[in-house]
Amino acid sequence: MTAGRVDASDLYRAALVQAVAALDAYVHGIVLDRAVDMLLGRTRHAVKNTKVGLHFTAISDLLTASSPAEQELAARRHVAQRLALETYQRPDDIAAALALVNIPRIWSTAFPDARAATVALGTVVNRRNGIVHACDVDPLTPGTVTAMDDIDALAALATVELTVSKIDPYCR
Repeated sequence: MTAGRVDASDLYRAALVQAVAALDAYVHGIVLDRAVDMLLGRTRHAVKNTKVGLHFTAISDLLTASSPAEQELAARRHVAQRLALETYQRPDDIAAALALVNIPRIWSTAFPDARAATVALGTVVNRRNGIVHACDVDPLTPGTVTAMDDIDALAALATVELTVSKIDPYCR
């Protein structure tokens, strides 16, 4: 009934944007959990000079917490506020974030061909940025959007899914 009347390419664009957002949220979750564990002394710091940059107020809240549960909540709140300033979409940003919480060299560890994996994810993130920041305008044909079909969207989603499935075992 909608064939020929609804342009599905915007739905494909939305799927690509959401996949990258999900990847960003996934990495944020890993970094938050592991940073809190490190901050509260449940995990050792394997990386030298690791810093997140918490304010003195955050440290005071941690030191004056009345119970372990309050300390955990304070740590989560302050680390989450700090991490909210970051995005973890590009391969280099993901690698730096994971290295910060004792998961070094994720691309070469998780993928037999790290370069191919980072290029593939970088291509998806670049397309996401074109969609979000430039309305996916085709630079070769001003006034039109870059073509996107189901095959493009599914390939982008598969790249994000593969990225997460390959790095996840190292993030536990």
